[in-house]
Amino acid sequence: MNEYRELTYTVNKNDGETSAGEVMRDIMHLSSREVSRCKQFDDGVMKSGKPIRLIDKLSPGDTLIVRIYEDNENAGDIVTADGPLDIVYEDEDLIVINKEGDRVVHPSYAHYKDSLSNFLAGYYEKTGQNHVIRTIGRLDRETSGLVIFAKNRHSAALLSKQTENMSRRKEYLAICHGVFEEKEGTVDAPIRRRPNERMIREVHPEGKNAITHYRVERQLKDYALVRLHLDTGRTHQIRVHMSYLGHPLLGDNFYGKEIPDNHGLTRAALHAASLEFIQPITCDKINLEAQLPEDMRNLII
Repeated sequence: MNEYRELTYTVNKNDGETSAGEVMRDIMHLSSREVSRCKQFDDGVMKSGKPIRLIDKLSPGDTLIVRIYEDNENAGDIVTADGPLDIVYEDEDLIVINKEGDRVVHPSYAHYKDSLSNFLAGYYEKTGQNHVIRTIGRLDRETSGLVIFAKNRHSAALLSKQTENMSRRKEYLAICHGVFEEKEGTVDAPIRRRPNERMIREVHPEGKNAITHYRVERQLKDYALVRLHLDTGRTHQIRVHMSYLGHPLLGDNFYGKEIPDNHGLTRAALHAASLEFIQPITCDKINLEAQLPEDMRNLII
């Protein structure tokens, strides 16, 4: 049986003359495709428990009920597995997980059953939830920290739009090699895939626009704790930009090979530490933080 997310809206006198379709598009912010899908179900669009058409008018005091049915036939594509899952926040539209370092987000050939998505699928199964795994944003395998997963198509679409309009903000903490002369600044340098390399990126004039802002939180003898946020989301952007600046991340085997001492780190020292976004349905502002993992924390205590 298909599950659905039910949205409701009570028309008020300030809405003026409006229709069900207008409320769905202009107030609930449903896409045209989603509006069309709702029409396919007898109870997809209702007023007072009775089905209505999109063109039907609504008056102040009327409550519109919209049901967004999920296509859960693909929910079982990811193998369920038991594994560590540090849930920082959860509601009926999304879940935020603090990912450990050196853990892939999605299953791959070498990580068919031990990705974060496998563990989330296992959690959904245990708790009786039937959702497709929908990641909002991404984190590299080596990067620890906060990751959002949307529980339905509508919340996924709205959260993705927040990335485009910069209303969703993620800040990172990194441990970077060297002593910074400038305690804060911006790296505005295009990034491209290095020719004949599958994974490695580089700064190059022919690359895509990439902007990283940084601020030194704490300078130690030969490395620093640095806070960063991005205006763009290129693959390996922080790692590439900090290496380009002359301050590669400790433990970074791709872009920091010249570092003489990684102080015992076995991964790039990067952590998605804070996340601010708007709950896509309720419009509440949500601020979340994830403490530095032990391997990074031990270097700054």
